[in-house]
Amino acid sequence: MLFMVINTHDYSTCMAQDEDKMKVIGDIVKRASECGVTIHARYSNRLEHTNFYVIESNDMESIDKLFEPVLTLGHWDITPVVKK
Repeated sequence: MLFMVINTHDYSTCMAQDEDKMKVIGDIVKRASECGVTIHARYSNRLEHTNFYVIESNDMESIDKLFEPVLTLGHWDITPVVKK
């Protein structure tokens, strides 16, 4: 299944100026395959403090495992989508 993951945060919680938080966010890409998730695309709108991921997974448990370390870094919406 395909999912659109949207992460939003505000200026005061932005991870761009925090090396530790940036490492944790970067680890999403490194950990994806070991969690059973494929990342098809990543996009960012720095001015709106929004990150977008298009991912694929067979189950929600794998997605939960992948994103668990970053759940405190803003708000996360994970929505199933269909490619048309």
